[in-house]
Amino acid sequence: MRISTSRPAARSGRTRATTVTALLACPLLALTTACGGGSDDSDAKATPSADRSRSAAPAPTRLAKAALAQGDLKGYRVTTHKAENWADGQPKSGTPACQPLADATGDEPSPAAKETVRRGLNGHKAPWKGVTAGISSYGAAEAKTFMRELKAALGKCSGGFSTTLSGQTVRYSEVRAEPLKAAGDDSVGYGLTASAQGTKIPMRMVAVRSGATVALFMGVDFKGFSEFPVPRVIVDKQLAKLEKAGL
Repeated sequence: MRISTSRPAARSGRTRATTVTALLACPLLALTTACGGGSDDSDAKATPSADRSRSAAPAPTRLAKAALAQGDLKGYRVTTHKAENWADGQPKSGTPACQPLADATGDEPSPAAKETVRRGLNGHKAPWKGVTAGISSYGAAEAKTFMRELKAALGKCSGGFSTTLSGQTVRYSEVRAEPLKAAGDDSVGYGLTASAQGTKIPMRMVAVRSGATVALFMGVDFKGFSEFPVPRVIVDKQLAKLEKAGL
């Protein structure tokens, strides 16, 4: 990944956030607008070329229709694209017991997921605070296993763990479960702090199972690098859409 060294000093914090979060391989689609400074035409006005691409694209799946969309949440912009130069793949944990936590920061929340749809959200008032909302479909037993293994990893990895992707290593510390009351059949909230290239980034996570579907949310403050809990309104809206879709 190429990083320019000639950018104005005012953008150094934003560049640092983009670089480090890309190394984390966190699928934070919200980074497209929060740190990249660009716009997502899929959520604004469509261009003729975009219209042609959409006409050739397959029809959205039932899961995709249940994902958050622009207009669902007042005061939030919803994006669908990853930022450029984003790391792809699944980070590998040096500690097998911590792999469920590592998977949650990658492209797929679990190898058992049949389909995953992600959306990124930024609040209009503080666009540097981003949330990724991902929903994944599983078999009924696999969805329960995902939640069970995630909770077990939180208990076993409280002392921290490391992940590696494309030759880059990220260290996670301050791993802890957090109280959470959410709709759905099972849920867990947790926090952890990622360290890479001398920068620490607190990350707040929420996982909720609704039947055989798991919703996974991640909140990050790209500007102040302070803890940013996932807004409850985002979680509730996504779960409401899953319930309405019968998922």
